[in-house]
Amino acid sequence: MNLKQLSYITAIADTQNISHAADLLYISRPALNHYLITLEQELGFPLFKRIQKKMIPTEAGAVYIKAAKEILEIKKQAYKAMDEINNCETGRLNLGITRVIGAAMFDHIFPVFHRKYPNYTVNLVEGNVNELEESCLEGKIDFAIMGQSSIQSQLEHIVFSPCEIVLALPLSHPLSRLAAPSHSPYRSISLELLKNDSFILMSKATRIRTVADYHFLKSGFFPKIILETSLSSTAYEMVRQGVGPSILMESAIKDRSSVACFSLNPKEQWKQSIAYRKGTIFTKAELYFTELAKDYFNPEQ
Repeated sequence: MNLKQLSYITAIADTQNISHAADLLYISRPALNHYLITLEQELGFPLFKRIQKKMIPTEAGAVYIKAAKEILEIKKQAYKAMDEINNCETGRLNLGITRVIGAAMFDHIFPVFHRKYPNYTVNLVEGNVNELEESCLEGKIDFAIMGQSSIQSQLEHIVFSPCEIVLALPLSHPLSRLAAPSHSPYRSISLELLKNDSFILMSKATRIRTVADYHFLKSGFFPKIILETSLSSTAYEMVRQGVGPSILMESAIKDRSSVACFSLNPKEQWKQSIAYRKGTIFTKAELYFTELAKDYFNPEQ
């Protein structure tokens, strides 16, 4: 067994397809298939089930693949450490970001990063929190800048200053008059007062939707939904234009005077963080990028 062979098996597992894995590895399909068959014969058990043209790991295969990925991750971290010793000014930044807040952050800080490390290539992966967590755990990205995450024992987090999750109403809504002035702390109203309203909500794949659903359940109703979106900017714009209320991060409210915002009861806070796998070695370039991210999310510090 060598590291190249381990990468063959993990590629098959990731793509669930011999042809796709072969394309990814720049080898022929027959060669990859022959390697897999030979390895399975040597081991004495199959690593994959062939189900409807998909390669699905067997129970033993899942153990083998997990170990292979861990070994390849150790190799990657070792090479990063050696690059740092050699004070290498070139490299690759494997970074995950969320599609709205993360993208806005990246647009702001990448030009600064590029000026300091012009020879670095960035592999940028966009996704929701669940997707980015999985990519971190599988070693597809080195770290992710993302919102509130689930408790993952394999991930560490550097948490930024939180922002509040708010109930946002159109200014035309009858209850908007109860909102505090735009420069004052938010007031709270009962969500039950809006049980007859039609809502714009974030998609079910987002964590903020999980928070919203919890508060609707707590209030004893589930609302009529006229729009679901993964873009908080779209949800905010629909509220601003009077389409309906929503539950959003306050950072998505571009102009607080354009909508009426209220605290949820109890209050909810959204935390941005840098998530990374335990044991990750940060290069100087990666540390510089994380510092830029901290300055972006914590400008007062």
